[in-house]
Amino acid sequence: MGSGKYNESPLTAQMVKDGKLPAVDQRLPKNPYVVPHKWVNEGKYGGNLNWTNSWGGDGVSTIVVESMYGHTPLRWLRDGLEIGPGLVESWESNADTSQWTLHFREGLKWSDGKPWSVDDILFWWDDMVNDKEAGESPPDECRSGKNTLVQFKKVDDNTLQMIFDAPAPLTADRLAMWVKNVIGGGRWMIAKHYAEPLLPKNKGSKDWDDFKEKIDIRHTPACPTMNGWMLTEYNKGTSSKWARNPYYWVVNRNGDQLPYIDTINVTGYQDHEVETVNLLAGKSDWTHPWVLQLTDVAGMKKAQSQIGGQIYFWDSGSGSGTAYFFNYDYKDEKMRKLIREPKFRQALSLAQNRGDVQKNFYFGNGELTTGTFSPKAIEYNYNDQAKQVYKSWRDSFVKYDPETAKTMLDGIGVKVGAGGKRTFPDGSPLTITVDYHADTDKQTIAQDELLARDWQAIGIDAKLNPIPPQSFETQWEGGDILSKADWGIGDGPNHLVYPQWLVPLEASRWAPLEGKMYELRGTKFEGTEKDVDPYKRQPPRMDPEPGGPVEQLTKIYDQSKLEPDPLKRMSMVWDMIKLHVQYGPFVQGTVANFPKALFWKDDLKNVPKHEDLALGGFTDPWIHPTPAVYDPESWFWTNPDQHGV
Repeated sequence: MGSGKYNESPLTAQMVKDGKLPAVDQRLPKNPYVVPHKWVNEGKYGGNLNWTNSWGGDGVSTIVVESMYGHTPLRWLRDGLEIGPGLVESWESNADTSQWTLHFREGLKWSDGKPWSVDDILFWWDDMVNDKEAGESPPDECRSGKNTLVQFKKVDDNTLQMIFDAPAPLTADRLAMWVKNVIGGGRWMIAKHYAEPLLPKNKGSKDWDDFKEKIDIRHTPACPTMNGWMLTEYNKGTSSKWARNPYYWVVNRNGDQLPYIDTINVTGYQDHEVETVNLLAGKSDWTHPWVLQLTDVAGMKKAQSQIGGQIYFWDSGSGSGTAYFFNYDYKDEKMRKLIREPKFRQALSLAQNRGDVQKNFYFGNGELTTGTFSPKAIEYNYNDQAKQVYKSWRDSFVKYDPETAKTMLDGIGVKVGAGGKRTFPDGSPLTITVDYHADTDKQTIAQDELLARDWQAIGIDAKLNPIPPQSFETQWEGGDILSKADWGIGDGPNHLVYPQWLVPLEASRWAPLEGKMYELRGTKFEGTEKDVDPYKRQPPRMDPEPGGPVEQLTKIYDQSKLEPDPLKRMSMVWDMIKLHVQYGPFVQGTVANFPKALFWKDDLKNVPKHEDLALGGFTDPWIHPTPAVYDPESWFWTNPDQHGV
């Protein structure tokens, strides 16, 4: 239904007829974004989509927001092989990439019908990022190659210039990564007309935490959004409900304003096992790539005829599977010295039987790996040299060779002592803890048990150690936790768009104190507390060892940030990978690019299958947000009347 060249839902058409909404062509921008995917066909309006979630807390809401791309200026296309327009209709940079001009679509509107403008970006930047009390960090795309902040210049309501003091060649990639306004992606825009009166300084909120809650599109239905569905009800840990945004700025090729589906309902469950039981009972119309594990597939296949759906598979794009990594900056000096000995970590990698993990948890799928970035990354696929670089890292310490591992440990003085357990070179007892968040999933814990088994087989006293999640990150960043064994690498589509696994740039990964030192460059903390013990500094931080691998990685990375030539940047990435092969593994992986299982009902259409996708899917990186990149707003029911709320 609709007038002119655009069509709309019967629900919004009725609201237009009743005088509650403007006509559809007045709600859409001058040039709407047109969904480009080849698999997308003309759909039908109506119905509800049921999801499940077992993350707890705001997971019932976050899972939906992470699946919508409406706040992101540019978009990944073809599984990250291309970057296309989004809110930004066109863009260009100068020759050295120090200045970028973004042309936003004319006539964009927030979900409450108020006009969108560049002022909504400047409000976020001026009133939050540049207010120290707000505690709002600028995203990666807002820093130059020298790590200094961008200057924003408003040209007009729809045109924004990003002016850097040095080249910023990855700006377009970073404008496409994540979904903005949620985890990791930077807010990028806030409806100024809604948020400005709520600022603490304007007495609209009691403090910044209160303000941030009021502008959180996951929690607060009143907050305007640019996404395809808007929150209507939120019950922490229990449920969330979403309705069509009548001002969503995206259409199908035939002129249908999206989304097709009227509403989304999410039901929360206490854990994965309870969620799976409800999936088998048909309580979900589609399962997010994070919901099912391959070990769930057999049960789902048995039930699929009764619940009217099918199991499908997308590639994960994972570079590591479940991984293990030491805290390279561990507080205990003797242990830290051993961790920083490459042969120690290399021996432990050779002692792991990854084939067991592949057989028991991935049913023979994927490829064994020492641990790399995603196999889909461009730096591995550009040419034959790129493919060899990938293989050199993937295979560097992947072989299951416990005898060589024992010999290597003997060679660095980690010998078998009394009781058959290996010791530090000084003869004192050596214990390795396999540390993980106490609330992690059972499959990850089961993989950790196999890892501890393999290390015990070569004489290492390895013990599983669950740690309360509330204190884990603070302890990790202070050097108090030895390892992490419940995470993994998925990042791509290129190494430099989000290089935190490649080079320590912040405190959550393998060198937290050195990463924190890098992160605080250019801030008020730089150069302070030089005479204070690194572990007692606030926040804890340390310089890399002179001439060591972190310093070498950092130097190359700093050069890459200033290099506008993509081929030269690729060569720099290869140089960093050589350091990982020489001094690593800093992160010990298991199985790469295993498939991810999804389930959806038979009459849900326009959901892509493996063969529809350029690289077969790319589900694991948050920076390549799946399924947001596949525009769920274009999905539809063949019989929407049978899928009511």
